[in-house]
Amino acid sequence: MPYIREYVRSMTMDAFDQDSVPMYVYDGTPYYHPVYISALGISFVDGYVRTGDPDYLKLSKRIANRLVENANQANDKFLFPYNFDYTYSSGDFLKSPWYSGMAQGRILTFFTRLYNVTGDPKYSEWASKTFESLKLLKSQEEQWISLIDVEGYFWIEEYIIEKPVHVLNGFIFATFGLYDYYLMTGDEEVLKLLQASITTIERYISDYRNPGGISFYDLNNKPTKEFYHGVHISQLNTLHKITGEQYFKTMADSLENDYPAPD
Repeated sequence: MPYIREYVRSMTMDAFDQDSVPMYVYDGTPYYHPVYISALGISFVDGYVRTGDPDYLKLSKRIANRLVENANQANDKFLFPYNFDYTYSSGDFLKSPWYSGMAQGRILTFFTRLYNVTGDPKYSEWASKTFESLKLLKSQEEQWISLIDVEGYFWIEEYIIEKPVHVLNGFIFATFGLYDYYLMTGDEEVLKLLQASITTIERYISDYRNPGGISFYDLNNKPTKEFYHGVHISQLNTLHKITGEQYFKTMADSLENDYPAPD
């Protein structure tokens, strides 16, 4: 399963709100950062599974409740906002509130795993409303999350900007959300989006390779970021385990040979 680690994450954080929900400090101000707090939530669900400590589950539930309280709830879909302005490295300005396919996919994993351990139907409902957001297409919706490119490939975009940049790690993390949700539901529509996402990654992954160097963070600007090179390798290895497709393992090994992790 994606995100599962060999250690149990501590519940000690740098910043909490008045209800002990973790917050992310950006430019000196605490915010409910959707990717950050959902990642914590996933870790805390795992901590509960590993230890049986109910405090992990209580904290996970508080995070889930706060995400839904802050969500834009429209047309039976949940969209989870970033409530701070942000300028992407390309110079594109994202004005608050802005949304992210990576956040939507990671929160889909979080709600799915909460449902798996609690059986509470509200988490299944919240997961369903989050899944629906991944079907908001650029060509059809003013507020979109995903798109179909000129070659017919399906993308989930981490940054919703007019000229999509196709951030690799964010797309794959969103795909992991589809994988979790498909395992929970067995739904054919979910499977089709999961297969479409994996097909896109398989088609384009070689374009992210930078032979002899750090892999590209996105396909539009092609920045290189050492930390995310390691993330790409780990994600491709996980896709190999999920799909059984040897190509993902081959590409993970190629990236690792291009720029081996420092000792």
